Amino acid sequence: MAAPEGYDDAARTAALAWIAQIDAGQYIQSYDSGCDAFHRKVTQDKWVLVLKAFRPEYGSVISRKEISQVYQENGVNGLDGECMVITYDTSFSRIKDGYEQVVLKLENGQWRGAAYAAGTKRGSAAVNNESAPQVETEVESTVVQHPPQQ
Repeated sequence: MAAPEGYDDAARTAALAWIAQIDAGQYIQSYDSGCDAFHRKVTQDKWVLVLKAFRPEYGSVISRKEISQVYQENGVNGLDGECMVITYDTSFSRIKDGYEQVVLKLENGQWRGAAYAAGTKRGSAAVNNESAPQVETEVESTVVQHPPQQ
């Protein structure tokens, strides 16, 4: 099902604002920007701990290109209500072949963060042949290590 008119741009703007907070290390602010369902599933301390453990390892963002945006009228991953899943092809200074995925939930007329996942694409490795950490901070589970499905 296609998203209602205006949803795509509003969700895109909200996703980029949310991950800009994560990029800047503003983890508490990014937690505060999350939706109510996210707050019920993940504590602020856990969110900050997970992001501090993994996100700095990627380094700064070199490029970020949206590769898909999927509207889910009836929710996603145990999250009820209207959701948008946006996936990015992201190059970080220490992970050239990376990805990010943001799940947003429509709450009181605003798109708010519900999940963030990042890491290397399947079959890729970090610079210097090290294994890159994978992090998925979702509503259902705070940390699951796996690459995205391709």
